Amino acid sequence: MKKLAVTLAVLVLAAAGCGEDGAAEDSDGRPSTGAPAPAKGGSWKLEHVDKTVRGEMTTVTAASADDIWAAGWESDNGDMSDPRGQFLLHHEGGEWQRQKLPAELDGNIFQPRLDSSGPDDVWLFGSGTDSAVGVARWDGSRWQRVPRPPGSGTVSETKVFAHDDVWVLLGERQAQHWDGSRWTTHALPAAADALDGTAGDDLWAVGFRTSGPGVGGEGGELVQPAAMHWDGASWTTTPTPTYRFPDPVPPEPGASLDGVETVSPEEAWAFGSHSFNHGEVEKEPSIEHILLRWDGSRWHEQKGADGDDCLSRNIVTHGEDGGLLFGVRRYRSPEGRCTKLSWPHLPAEGEVTAKGRQQLWLDPVVSVPGTRKFVGVGKIYVMQSGNPLTMPTIATYEPSGRP
Repeated sequence: MKKLAVTLAVLVLAAAGCGEDGAAEDSDGRPSTGAPAPAKGGSWKLEHVDKTVRGEMTTVTAASADDIWAAGWESDNGDMSDPRGQFLLHHEGGEWQRQKLPAELDGNIFQPRLDSSGPDDVWLFGSGTDSAVGVARWDGSRWQRVPRPPGSGTVSETKVFAHDDVWVLLGERQAQHWDGSRWTTHALPAAADALDGTAGDDLWAVGFRTSGPGVGGEGGELVQPAAMHWDGASWTTTPTPTYRFPDPVPPEPGASLDGVETVSPEEAWAFGSHSFNHGEVEKEPSIEHILLRWDGSRWHEQKGADGDDCLSRNIVTHGEDGGLLFGVRRYRSPEGRCTKLSWPHLPAEGEVTAKGRQQLWLDPVVSVPGTRKFVGVGKIYVMQSGNPLTMPTIATYEPSGRP
């Protein structure tokens, strides 16, 4: 069975419309939940849009309030595998400055991933055509080569606490840790898809397990959600709710967690889906959205989340004050107030036509240290006759009001 997961919803549609089934939708294309419309909560600001190329930004890290790194690609024919089109952007108290990816990656420049603990500790991971992994670290003045972690493939998740405390996921059931001199492999008790934490002794990995309560048996799920915690000494599995479809059970059912956001040792959020293999039965149940909250001692299922205009979506990231960003169209304040966000569309000039339908894609989005601001990277896609456009984009959002 293929791993069950849902993709983060980070798509913004430019105009309201109706779904194919005629159900009313809000302006980001999702069916209405029936809950009261969220209040308007401000707008994204387009910090950088390169209208001269075709491509997108794919990773970002905010080392400080005025020191941000991003990476992306461009290509005349839309081929992101062209090594000539890979580049870095660095914002340090001024304009965005374009750079080549460092030679210290040894040519492993595809699917880059950035993370940092400060302006003098920025990490860049990349993969090669032979599945090798390259690692480079910016020390505030230059890039340094870092030994490769064991294994091959793509680094899917990272968490940098310090120059000598770095975690990466490379493969589903292994976490690699850098202690400043070498990598150590840690076997995980279950498969992991996401990683986040507040400190070197408070780290969460979430995904799915293939054994234990709720797995197997007649009508049983093939997988159940898994949440694993690192306390500085060992990885242990913490209990999470189990899921089961009512009879008749659809084929190959399973539940998994796809993301985790850790606000503090007493507050973490994990989300995922309860799904099945589609297309094998005539009457299919709805996919179930999973949202769990950690209160410092156990995970709680957030009942009624499907009726909440924020909680019914997947979390993208959290702010330093505990505010949560859901996609690019919803923000939930630390007090639980859900607001709806907008973004400024590009004017009809140059290659952008007045009839073009614009979409903003941001993935990933991260919080900016010492502020309430978020910075996201991705692309603006203009759907228009004859000349659709895809432009690398960087945008920021700052919630209104006092922290």
